[in-house]
Amino acid sequence: MTQEERAPPAVVSDAVPTAAPEATAQASPDEAPPGGQNGAQRARRAAADPVAWLIALAAFGAYDLLSVFKYLRLDPGSWDLGIFTEYVKQVAHGHAPVVAIRAAGFNLLGDHFQPAVALIAPFFRLFPSPQTLLVAQALLIAISVIPVCRAAQELLGTWPSRAIGLAYGFSWGLQQMINFDFHEIAFAVPLLAFSLSALVRRKLRPAVLWAMPLVLVKEDQGFTIAAIGLVMAGMGLYRLRAMRTSTQAAAATGDHPQAWILSGVFLAVWGLAWSALAIAVIIPHFNPAHHYPYWNDGGVVAPGGHVGLGAIAHQFTQGGTEKLWTVYLILLPVAFLALRSPLALIALPSLVLRFVSTNNYYWGDGWHYNATVMPIVFIAAIDGMARFRAASARRAAEGRSRTRPGLPRPGEAVARYGAVVMVVIAVWLAFRFPLAGLWQAQTYEITPHVSAEDAAMAKVPDGVSVEATLTMLAPLAARDDTYWIGTSPNPAPQYIVFDNDNSGWSPPPSNVLAFVDQRHPGFQYVRIFLDNNVYVFRRDGHPTDG
Repeated sequence: MTQEERAPPAVVSDAVPTAAPEATAQASPDEAPPGGQNGAQRARRAAADPVAWLIALAAFGAYDLLSVFKYLRLDPGSWDLGIFTEYVKQVAHGHAPVVAIRAAGFNLLGDHFQPAVALIAPFFRLFPSPQTLLVAQALLIAISVIPVCRAAQELLGTWPSRAIGLAYGFSWGLQQMINFDFHEIAFAVPLLAFSLSALVRRKLRPAVLWAMPLVLVKEDQGFTIAAIGLVMAGMGLYRLRAMRTSTQAAAATGDHPQAWILSGVFLAVWGLAWSALAIAVIIPHFNPAHHYPYWNDGGVVAPGGHVGLGAIAHQFTQGGTEKLWTVYLILLPVAFLALRSPLALIALPSLVLRFVSTNNYYWGDGWHYNATVMPIVFIAAIDGMARFRAASARRAAEGRSRTRPGLPRPGEAVARYGAVVMVVIAVWLAFRFPLAGLWQAQTYEITPHVSAEDAAMAKVPDGVSVEATLTMLAPLAARDDTYWIGTSPNPAPQYIVFDNDNSGWSPPPSNVLAFVDQRHPGFQYVRIFLDNNVYVFRRDGHPTDG
């Protein structure tokens, strides 16, 4: 459970689309319309390109397979799948999202502001299983492939768009989120992809409308919205200046820069206001201690911390090698081409929040923390490649190109071969991240120990209260009031399911029944199941006097 984003970037100049040769001869790359007549033709083809949908389908199939078998192996990455399963179950039945796994009586809106997760509730009502959440997450990632491909096709062409879509769909940041089990941030991935795809294609209204719901995904996404807004306003300011100095540029753009400026300011205010409201009011209202729980990770920037430039710099640079490695890995799948585009600055809030945190879990390439950065850097790379091509075409039109006959201009070569480099990098990284599990036999192996855990859970009736070790939280949360045995104190449950091989205690209890009785003084439990070191205990009658 995390926080990620804070400071928005400064206003930057306009993004660069590909322009038709006749357009680039008249206007600079920053002034050119998105593709001219060629771009309009590409836009019509983009929506109908079946290969983009096949890539999305392949991504869905791969990620669904990996995550579902991870669930069937009872191999959770954390307690989050159990937490969100109980959240969705409560909402599906018309209740507040009270999640006992987190703590008895704990409303999950007091942890993070994530009402978007409730969208899964109607599907959970039909298919009441944690697998419903995993399928939804895989589908959300797959959907995000389409706007990335569409942006690439309009700006770069059909074949580059397919290569970029493939590299994006199987990028390591998305793989790591699948490996994590489930997280609310999955909803942010397609919203960012659609918003930034519209932004780079000069579609103002869709860019704004797709960005706005990000505030309902997680409280820190407001900072990313603000960054989108500032980039958008910067694009408008650049165009306004260009229109004042060049009538040709004004004719080429054919839009209203004032609308971009006002929309960007609106998004910045919208995002920051919602983040402030969620962090200062909504979450503390639902939190039992009436505060935002992740201030603890803020260090010197937390309320009451000793804020100073030196202290912040020290906190930010702590673990610098790991943080630099993370930045390197983020830029590697796009061959560092994202650095050519101001859209890359939209990733800054996420990275700044993570790197200034004192929690070292946020610094690296594990877990789900890099999933939302992937659509940003890939669409920024698409824009960067289009910038290279447009700048090269402008130099050629001005007679400043020195390319040898028969060879593509440097900018054209980047646009033509950059996508190929991305695919090569993606294939190389696939052997180092969770996607490699697709061709490993153990991914699909259900061991005798897992079978014993399944048999143990079958001993627990539906609709009862149960306390369980980590591996069995999610399946039980789908049908019972479930507590995690690592949380204390918990009310005495009717059943306790305990995996002594994966208990979380070191060393594990030597006498499990005595351990269980000690956890809940005044209650007695009887063992009703034991297989492969997996136990089930049932509460015996009424509380004792002892």
